[in-house]
Amino acid sequence: MPLQNPVLDDRNFEQLLAETKRRIPAHTPEWTNFNVESDPGITLIQLFAFLTDNLLYRANHIPERNRLKFLQLLGIPLQKAAAAEGIITISNERGPLEALSLVPGVVVSAGSTHFLTRDSLTVLPLAGQLYYKRAVPDTDPRHEAYKQRYQAILAAMTLNQPGSLDADLLPAFYETVPMTRPTNSTPNPVVDLATDTLDQALYLALLAPPNVPLDDVREAIAHKTLSLGVAPALDSDQPPLRPGQRGQERQPLPALVCEIGSLSTETPAATYERLPLLQEPDLFEEVGILQTILPGVDKLRTWEFPDPEQEGTGNFPPRLEDDEVRSRLITWLRLRLSKPAEPAAEDGGQRARLRWVGLNACRIRQAVPISNELLGSGTGEPDQVVTLANTPVIEQSLRLEVQQADGGWRTWRLTDDLLAAAVDEAVYTLDPESGQIQFGDGLRGARPSLGQRIRASYQYGGGRQGNVAIGTIKTSPDSRLQGGFKIENPLPTWGGDEGESTAEGERNIPRHLRHRDRAVTTQDFAEIVYRTPGVDVGRVEVLPLFRPEQPEIAAAGFVTVMVIPRHDRLNPHWPTPDRLFLRQVCRHLEPRRLITTEIHVRGPVYLPVHLSVGVKIQEGHFRDTVLEAVRDQLRSYLSALRPGGPDGEAGHGWPLYHRLLARVLEAAVTRVSGVAYVQSLQMGIGDSLNVTERDLSGLELPRLASLHVREGEAEPLSELLGEAGPGTPPGTPEPPVELAPIPVARSQC
Repeated sequence: MPLQNPVLDDRNFEQLLAETKRRIPAHTPEWTNFNVESDPGITLIQLFAFLTDNLLYRANHIPERNRLKFLQLLGIPLQKAAAAEGIITISNERGPLEALSLVPGVVVSAGSTHFLTRDSLTVLPLAGQLYYKRAVPDTDPRHEAYKQRYQAILAAMTLNQPGSLDADLLPAFYETVPMTRPTNSTPNPVVDLATDTLDQALYLALLAPPNVPLDDVREAIAHKTLSLGVAPALDSDQPPLRPGQRGQERQPLPALVCEIGSLSTETPAATYERLPLLQEPDLFEEVGILQTILPGVDKLRTWEFPDPEQEGTGNFPPRLEDDEVRSRLITWLRLRLSKPAEPAAEDGGQRARLRWVGLNACRIRQAVPISNELLGSGTGEPDQVVTLANTPVIEQSLRLEVQQADGGWRTWRLTDDLLAAAVDEAVYTLDPESGQIQFGDGLRGARPSLGQRIRASYQYGGGRQGNVAIGTIKTSPDSRLQGGFKIENPLPTWGGDEGESTAEGERNIPRHLRHRDRAVTTQDFAEIVYRTPGVDVGRVEVLPLFRPEQPEIAAAGFVTVMVIPRHDRLNPHWPTPDRLFLRQVCRHLEPRRLITTEIHVRGPVYLPVHLSVGVKIQEGHFRDTVLEAVRDQLRSYLSALRPGGPDGEAGHGWPLYHRLLARVLEAAVTRVSGVAYVQSLQMGIGDSLNVTERDLSGLELPRLASLHVREGEAEPLSELLGEAGPGTPPGTPEPPVELAPIPVARSQC
């Protein structure tokens, strides 16, 4: 039986007043007038009943205050709010023709939500467009016509420019394709350098602003730092947490190399010169900035082709079909892999998949800066506490200073434990959620002397309002970015989360005392993962003795945690965690796991389910309303997150290992108001049509890929999906090793 909070006295104002009136005849029988409007004695009784009611209200809070004080003594802080992160680009569209240098800490805003830049940035008066060479496969019906035309052109070029193309090389025809920018409707376009491109490279065309002389732009950008933002694809699994080590084991990934075309007059072939890199993060694992130094004016040129047919061939940049872009072209940069990459493996192998690349980019964090906030003066007392005016505080940003006797300021250091501090060590502790700063007692950590002023500079911010959509960050109060400059976030920001309230902290205390912040049992894993800061977890499934690579074998020492986000705007019934989501869960689990346990954090493996349903509608019901209700019923029934499936309202989505039966789906449809009965139902799973049942294993969950509902007999799936079924078309065959890239016009495709 759970313990109940005691109530010391539950009497209210009316009860106190009535009880006092009942005692009047026993103590003062001569008092006979109890008129509320005219008797002053009744007025006095009302006054004292009101005061007593207030005292009882405060007395009943004594158990709550004692409980909160007990929780403070336990030293279990509330979970702090997490600040969102992201990346922005600052383009100089109509501003002055000069490079603008910005240091970290520039404020940019999305409405009332503010962010600070984290990187130094030189805004160059440039625009940029990325292209890649997409191969035309041999199976394409246009390939033979391209080949015949190429042989004719090759013969003519060999006569005019001997050696311009090697006739022994096999032609590899390609289309010039611009790299797609993410949008709110398609936030994750992906280019795989290993499979989508002909030569595992991206080509960046540096473009001058419209109607500006190219030579003037070259003078403005020569020897300046170019900042490229790079965002990898987010649909890959995280490496596991291995036993016997802290941190995640990563396989080596290829790096990006930035090159500029070398206009050598000695050879007609395209050659490139590698540019020096100032900043080279792990661009295929997390969003980052690649910074390089542009060369002088003499190298900021591009090739000229006396014979137009030579443009785009071999190692030359892809052929441009837009005359307006061609007229603004300053030079080409090539981004290629430092070593050949292979397609991404299912076990998290080598990856070379990019989501976005952009010019003039820098990273941002949801924060507001505060400089030199006065927190009062030292009292000389032990364990002095001062409080910051703004919360939640970003710990790494706090700089605390105490004024010395000579008028100078001494910087104090943040520590996790004052009890471990030396006598005169200038340290303090911080509660980021409440903003409370505590100093030592003189024996364990120094204490500010009487009259010494205390000041702090810091950043504060956090909350889900920092998770904004693409194109939301547009403004800045910085005067240098006014007039001609455009600020934009090409990707949604991520990681913002609300802090824990006192009530939530109280509810989580029994759980914390049960698992002591250590993941041992299945329940421990689930409770700890649900409290991961920076992500909104909607569902957690813990599979002990389960290894994703060998699901049929019970693997001792292995634990797999399946997580599903709570929200997905594009797929609300079947959310999929991206790599940032999985990485945040891994980071939260890492210090809390047993080091002898290998933990795999994965998202669900969705099986595409195709349904065609035919129903008989009862008389008196509107046809369109009933058909839409059937669609909603099937979406909710097969949902991975919402209740309403086999477990009903008590469930949290389709259960793992639950068999998928066509007749069970028919039963779910018949429960819809207005459906008399199901005339027929056809189900397809993956590449298979007309499936009646399917056993699910491991992390498999059903996902409704296509749904067709109509009155009468169900339409055959073979007609809805085509004779080839729902499977994907065969992939593009690998090109030969020795190739001669040849461009073809996309307008002819």
